[in-house]
Amino acid sequence: MHPQAPLRKLARFARIYGPGRALFKAAGRLRLRLPTLRLRTQPRDIAVAGCGQFAYATIGYFLQRRFGRRVLGCFDTDARAAATLARGLGVPHQCVDIDALVALPGLRTVYIASNHASHADYAARALAAGLDVYVEKPVAVSLAQLALLEQARRRASGRLFAGYNRPFSGAVRDLRRQLQPDPAAGISLQCFVAGHVLAADHWYRHPAEGTRICGNVGHWLDLFVHMLAWRGTPQRLDVALTWVDDSERDENLSIAIATERGDLCAIMLTARNEPFEGINESIQFQHADVTCKIDDFREMVLWQGVRRERRRYWPKDPGHRDAIAQPFSDELRRDWHEVLDSTLLMLHITDMVRSATRFSTCDLPKARQELERLIASG
Repeated sequence: MHPQAPLRKLARFARIYGPGRALFKAAGRLRLRLPTLRLRTQPRDIAVAGCGQFAYATIGYFLQRRFGRRVLGCFDTDARAAATLARGLGVPHQCVDIDALVALPGLRTVYIASNHASHADYAARALAAGLDVYVEKPVAVSLAQLALLEQARRRASGRLFAGYNRPFSGAVRDLRRQLQPDPAAGISLQCFVAGHVLAADHWYRHPAEGTRICGNVGHWLDLFVHMLAWRGTPQRLDVALTWVDDSERDENLSIAIATERGDLCAIMLTARNEPFEGINESIQFQHADVTCKIDDFREMVLWQGVRRERRRYWPKDPGHRDAIAQPFSDELRRDWHEVLDSTLLMLHITDMVRSATRFSTCDLPKARQELERLIASG
């Protein structure tokens, strides 16, 4: 790497995310201790399970810098990750396992940002302890895990929130406010995603972690399901996959989805090289009299009849702030049934990738019935 590249990246991040968030991201990479802001500080009643870069630089940033909420405890299977997050964010309790974490006195909410295969189990344990739970995407990497999580949710006194953030982005929320859904009209969505280049031994590639379909593509499948729900969710989704390398079917692939209600979705994840600032995405949408183009959640152009409107978003707003705020807001909560449907679709496509199946149909009523069967038998 060029010796000036880190400084150049920091400067570009500052232009995209604002100086404060850029510095927080850099501190997360270097695992530095940050000065604690005490303005509007709330009681320490939050814990974090999983102490990687996302927990530090995104969850930690919004909790402490934007919401004034201090973290009580943390846990990670990597003791160094937990220790550096605890030092960096001023967390007083570093726990040895998830059970010790959810048993912390005074705890009310747990944020789960651990490896994907652990999400459902950790969330179920936290719900069983009577806590509110925010679980990062994916909420599960198998149907059995989803059944475990849903069973725990139904029994719990606490609430469950999902970390799919795109529906909370300023652009998507502005689009929804402009749209008058037509029950008879189809929805078209196209997502081009230049994703992170992952090393061959990256933990996303471990067989238990659900492939990049769960790790990455689930974001845009969830966005599609969220948009479909504006008008009414279809029951049958015909899925076609194309990939370029049989040894890595979960990247450099395209996914086409058509429904019985005339909807069409196309998602391309390409990871041939990585943009300097990381992931970059372009989204286009059509429904009724609205056409919309969203550029990396930094700009949106919307056409409606003769009207054309351009909106810019600074700092860049892919929805992390409002998604993370769900446990503390009555206005920002998401219908959990949308998350269930998007997870069922994601798991269906994950199975297609694993089995090298290029064409298949996701029958949502049947998938829901199978989920209910597993819940009842569990």
